[in-house]
Amino acid sequence: MKTTFHDLPIETAPGRVFTPRATTEALVDAALEQIDGVPLRIADVGTGSGAIAVALAVKKPHVEIWATDTSEEAVRLARANAERLGVADRVHVLQGDMLDPLSTPVDLIVANLPYLAPGTDGYAAEPSAAVFSTGDGLDHYRRLLAGAADHLADDGGILIQFDGEVLEAERSELPWLRSRLESLVLAA
Repeated sequence: MKTTFHDLPIETAPGRVFTPRATTEALVDAALEQIDGVPLRIADVGTGSGAIAVALAVKKPHVEIWATDTSEEAVRLARANAERLGVADRVHVLQGDMLDPLSTPVDLIVANLPYLAPGTDGYAAEPSAAVFSTGDGLDHYRRLLAGAADHLADDGGILIQFDGEVLEAERSELPWLRSRLESLVLAA
């Protein structure tokens, strides 16, 4: 099956790999603003179908992206999407947890990770590991933020999507971002 994401035809695997949503296009838009003509190394954490990584690579031909996912099926699908849309030479899809597969620092990390409570309505057809988090919903983001500084260039930054909101922080602001996420969960 296919869906359209950021005006691109993205192959999907309903029930096996999370199907990208139009709301995630805001994360791509925020990243495109950050890139603004500058060659960057980007990590797309939890890439799923590769929609974010592929959209960034298609729209900004001077970026190089490392897309990671723990799901073997997601990695295969993301690689196929990158190949089909002609950006496989700049979208390196790696299987592994969070930022672990990266061997070089990146300038920007983008992520739309699982944060919903198990059983949340509207996601029964999606793979649970791609949608639902444990505890208060921040477990995946806490792990990402804990390791982000080790993988970011000195002047690097991070963009995450949480509950439809895009949050951004520079490397030095990672503690602030964690506090912001905590406050969003407490307010819910």
